Amino acid sequence: MGRISRILVLALLAVLVTPAAPARAAYGADLPVSIDVYGQGVKLSGAYGSIAFDDGNAKYRYSITVCWQSSYSRPTLYASVNGAWRSPLPGTPGTPVTIPQCTGQAWLVSGEATPGGAVANVTLTVDGVKFNPPNSTYHTNSGFYDNPFN
Repeated sequence: MGRISRILVLALLAVLVTPAAPARAAYGADLPVSIDVYGQGVKLSGAYGSIAFDDGNAKYRYSITVCWQSSYSRPTLYASVNGAWRSPLPGTPGTPVTIPQCTGQAWLVSGEATPGGAVANVTLTVDGVKFNPPNSTYHTNSGFYDNPFN
């Protein structure tokens, strides 16, 4: 066997014994998010966009526009994973945008969350405050999103 043949055989063997890179988790289809918050018949706030889960059950991504329509204070978008205590989604306040569902201010919040452990479901909650001097009332509405991979 010639020298070039040996080099080719060694190169081929090196390719065959090199371990393949681990597969990356893929995201499933985007699930639509559409949450309106009303207080005393008035639209206060909302959340519109999408959420998707990875097929490894470890994380989720979101792209959601938060609407501040008639709420006395800026609404907050919260996430609760597997029924745990809710916490504000990172990325707030986000990028200002205009959407047809909102006549007030709106901003896009997007990102990826890896909360630790298996992600079975996520509940998204948005809040709003109706102010009627001298009182105010706190209102929320939520959407439940089940991970299709578990």
